[in-house]
Amino acid sequence: MARVSLLLVAMCLLSGCATTSQLPRSGSMDLPTWLTQPSAILEKDAPVNLHMTCPAHLAQFCDRYKLPAWVVYGVVRCLGADDFVVNGVFRRFSITDEYGEDNVVVDKLHYDVGRRRIERRLASIARAVGEADTELDRMNVLGSYVRRRFGAFVLFSLDHADAMQAAPENFTNLLLETGECLDGMERFDRDYVAGLDLHPGWTETRDYYQVVQAGDFGYGNPMASFRRTEEEAIHELARSMVVKFSHLQRQFSTARSIDDAVQEDAVREEIVLRMRGVRVLRRVIDPGRRVCLVTVRVPRNGVARK
Repeated sequence: MARVSLLLVAMCLLSGCATTSQLPRSGSMDLPTWLTQPSAILEKDAPVNLHMTCPAHLAQFCDRYKLPAWVVYGVVRCLGADDFVVNGVFRRFSITDEYGEDNVVVDKLHYDVGRRRIERRLASIARAVGEADTELDRMNVLGSYVRRRFGAFVLFSLDHADAMQAAPENFTNLLLETGECLDGMERFDRDYVAGLDLHPGWTETRDYYQVVQAGDFGYGNPMASFRRTEEEAIHELARSMVVKFSHLQRQFSTARSIDDAVQEDAVREEIVLRMRGVRVLRRVIDPGRRVCLVTVRVPRNGVARK
């Protein structure tokens, strides 16, 4: 892949631009540390773009509750960080002959945040917006869910909204601010990224399961790139859990002899898992290679059969 040297211009983000043009060729990019190295209190929050469109699988909620897409997406992502259910089907086909054993693995995966949990939270937000007397009051309702802001990119937080409702005198509505970011920044360039020594793949320890996922990075909308890669990382984490747990119990198995020299074996399992406490620990970009890396982790005691 050809190397591209670009710098994300902060002023473009501050004005809410979705694309960049005439970028300096410095080969580096600055992003706020609340996005790239979230502290423990921020790991379950969801970065979103205020101008994002509603993802197709959430369109029913956007239509029903008449809330901005970033609110609907943020609610689902934050609820999923606490608890979601994985439905998986694992199939393995093995053929053994005089030359050895060949294995083919097929898996289908679907994971969901509980619909009732989503609707309960969205209904509460929609009700508060509907009861607001003025446009400023409505903006304050939505703004209470914004913990950080970087231009048009914000950090959506259910916990922050709950805290602000309990202590409204401490509330600053970032939706009404310029979007200028005064938080600490992390600068990414080729040498810096090489020194981070991050490698895509799966890690399992006595305390947690972890996936580092690589994805394509687009300069026009960095948050969308991270969002896609985070979703792929969570999917890979869930898929790996299904494969891992599939070795613990076999619900259906057949074995037959094709002839005296060949043995065929088929294993099929249906697995339902509950995953609690999924956290995004790290977001990294490699500007030269147009790649972003996202680290997602779940504690071992956060994964169980349902």
